[in-house]
Amino acid sequence: MPPRPGWRAENTRLGLVYDDSTYWREGARYVFTAAEIAELEHAAATLHEMCVAAGDHIVATCPRRDRTVRSRAYLDPVCTPDVCLLARFGVPEFAHAQVIRTWQDGSAETWTHADKDLDGGYPPQAPDFSPSVYGRFDLRYDGQSPPTLLEFNAQTPTSLLEAAVVQWRWLEQTGGPDQWNGMHEMLVGAWRRNLAALREARPWLPEKLTVHFAYETGETSGEDRMNTAYLQETCRQAGYDTELIAMSQIGWDTRADRMVFGDRQLDVVFALYPWEWMWHEEGGRPILRDLADPAKRGTVWIEPPWRAALWGNKGLLPVLWRLFGDDPERGRYLLPAWFAEERPAHVTSYALKPLWGREGASTSLVRDGVPLAETPGPYGAEGYVVQALAPLPAFGSPDGAMHPVLGVWMVDGEPAGMGIRESAGLITRNDAHFIPHVINDG
Repeated sequence: MPPRPGWRAENTRLGLVYDDSTYWREGARYVFTAAEIAELEHAAATLHEMCVAAGDHIVATCPRRDRTVRSRAYLDPVCTPDVCLLARFGVPEFAHAQVIRTWQDGSAETWTHADKDLDGGYPPQAPDFSPSVYGRFDLRYDGQSPPTLLEFNAQTPTSLLEAAVVQWRWLEQTGGPDQWNGMHEMLVGAWRRNLAALREARPWLPEKLTVHFAYETGETSGEDRMNTAYLQETCRQAGYDTELIAMSQIGWDTRADRMVFGDRQLDVVFALYPWEWMWHEEGGRPILRDLADPAKRGTVWIEPPWRAALWGNKGLLPVLWRLFGDDPERGRYLLPAWFAEERPAHVTSYALKPLWGREGASTSLVRDGVPLAETPGPYGAEGYVVQALAPLPAFGSPDGAMHPVLGVWMVDGEPAGMGIRESAGLITRNDAHFIPHVINDG
C-alpha cells in the first residue's frame, strides 16, 4: 500500500521521536482475520492465568513466605537456589520479603494483615495494595499453529506508544477496516481503578494526589521518555495530577526517612526502570525498606517489585512448562523450557536466554547442536534458561524475508491489543521494525 503523505511528521507529532527513519515501516502491514485475533486474545488470557499460578508457585518455594522467617534479621540468609526459586532467579534475598508482600497485596480481597510482634512495628490489621497496570506478552504466531509464548515483558515494556497511538492514527488515515487496539481506553480505566483501590488501602494519601512518572535519562533516543510520557497522559486522563521526572531526581531524605523529589515526599511513582537494576544500586535497599511498611506511609512504586522478580525474569518459562507442559489446553501456548543446567541431553535445538536480559542481547539459537544465530550482550551472570527452538515465521517483503514477533499488551490483567515488531534475523533485537496491523475478513 502507498505511504501516507507527510507520515514522518505525523508520527513525530504523535511522539514517535525515536524513529531513525527505519523503525516505523510505512507501506507495509500485517492482516489478520477476526478468528485469528480471537485466538490470540484467548491465548493471552490463558497465559495470564498460568502466570498467576506460577507466581503463587514461585512464592511458595521461598522460606521467607513464612512470616516467622520474614521477621529474622534483614540479611539473615535462609534462601538458597536449591530450595528457593527467587534465589535461583537471581533475586537478592533482601528483596524477597517485599516481592512476596507486594504479590500478596494484589487486591483488597487479599490484603495482608501485619503482625506487630513479627515485623517490627506494623500496626495490627494494616492493609496495603500494590497496583500493577500493564505488561506485554511476546508471542510466536504463524496463523497455522497455536500462538506460543517467547517471553513476558512484565515490568518495563516499551513500544506502547506506537502500538496504542501511532498505529491507530495510521488506521484512521489509511481507512483500514479494524484493528485490535483498545490499549488507550483500557489504560485510562486501569489508572482510575487502581488508584481508587490504593486510596481505599491508604486513606492518608493527599486528596489532590500527584502521580510522578520517572524515566532513565541515560536512554538518549527518547524512547523511554516518550513511553513514560504517554503513560503519564493516560493517568492524567483518568483524573489525576501527574509530573514527569528523571530517575536521577529521586532522592532519599535521611532525616525524614522517606523518598523525595526536591523537598516533596513521593507518594506514588511509576518508574520505567528495571527493579533488577534498582535493587543492586546504592538506593535500592532504602527503596525496598521504605515500601515495606504501609503504616510508615512510604512511596508506592508502579510496577511493584514482584513484576520483575516473578514474571519479568525468564526463569518464569521453565516454571510455566513444569506446571502446565502436560496440560493439553494450556500447554499448547508454551514452548518446552528448562533451566540451562537441567536441559535434557536429547534437546539439541534450543534458544539460550539469560535470566535477566533485554532486547535479545546475550541470546543464542542452536539447531542440532550447531550455533544458528547469536547476539552479544552484557547479560547472563545470574544464569540462563533453555527454550525449545521455534524459529520465527518468515514473511516476504521488498527487503527479503522478515520475522515478526507479536506483542500482545495486557492492561490490568486483560488482553488489550497488539503491536508487531519484525526483523531480518531470527533474534528480535533493538533494531527491529514496527509494522501496523489490520483485521480484515474480506
